[in-house]
Amino acid sequence: MEENFYKIEDVSTKTGFTKRCLRYYEDVGLVIPKRTSGSYRLYSDRDIENLEKIKDLKESLGFSLKQVKEFLFLRTSIIDMFAANNTSDAEMYIDRLKVQINFINEKEKSLERVKKRCCEVLEELEDFKRNKSIDGDDINERK
Repeated sequence: MEENFYKIEDVSTKTGFTKRCLRYYEDVGLVIPKRTSGSYRLYSDRDIENLEKIKDLKESLGFSLKQVKEFLFLRTSIIDMFAANNTSDAEMYIDRLKVQINFINEKEKSLERVKKRCCEVLEELEDFKRNKSIDGDDINERK
């Protein structure tokens, strides 16, 4: 299967990350694009998949960049372990994944609390609007 490569402008458009952000992610080791002989960055489909994962982890779950890097490193390490057919570190990876899952569960609980509060405020606003509308109609009828 032929691998596609994309310039930084195209990746910025596809992912919604700014070019500056993409360069920063490269500087901190979150994504390592190939370089042309002219030193232009070329991102693979896999790089773009990783950038989408980074976006999900940061924006949806509120991971810090450090946590994102640990998560991606863990994923890569597990893939390498499978490829090498080596189970010696499996227990360590199981423990690390359990920590990640617990962290995600805590984030979900936090998001659920925020969502619940937003729904409560929305309901209060709708009630307020409805009651003011009724009061306004009463005033108009009295004139």
